[in-house]
Amino acid sequence: MVTKKVTKPVTRSRARDVVPARPARTRAHSLAPAHLGEAASAAVLAVSVLGLAIFIVGVAMAVSGLTLGSRFGSEPPPNVGELGVGQVVGGLGLAVLGLVLSGSSLAVLAEVPRSRPLAAAVSALAAVLAVAGAVLVQLRPGNEVVLTAALAVAAVILAAAAFVLVRPRR
Repeated sequence: MVTKKVTKPVTRSRARDVVPARPARTRAHSLAPAHLGEAASAAVLAVSVLGLAIFIVGVAMAVSGLTLGSRFGSEPPPNVGELGVGQVVGGLGLAVLGLVLSGSSLAVLAEVPRSRPLAAAVSALAAVLAVAGAVLVQLRPGNEVVLTAALAVAAVILAAAAFVLVRPRR
């Protein structure tokens, strides 16, 4: 004798147990790290690129200050050794700032603890310095529009990156 097996109808609560839930999607882009998201990863990329550019400018400025005496030809002024000191010190300062910007953004990518607020603070400091540099360039005689525009764009990008990095994670 064959008997039929009696089954209960599948309820919605049992259907959820049977069908695995689709995992929530945490990011929309495959290149954005999961712990950052799209906006923060774009901010980190912008800070690291600007940090590298600032480092290159700092090294070029320091080298220009070191080789200032060779530009005068056969009769350099008597204080030629003192003329390039400001360029060398400023160039080394910019090089250090560029390394700190790039390093802090790479630390955020590597998920170093408490690196995100540090990267935001360094970006905000660099933005303030860029604004101060743009104001100082405009106060000098001889209107250098390209340098002022570059400093203003860098200030806006760094300030936006600092704002995005300060926001809490979602």
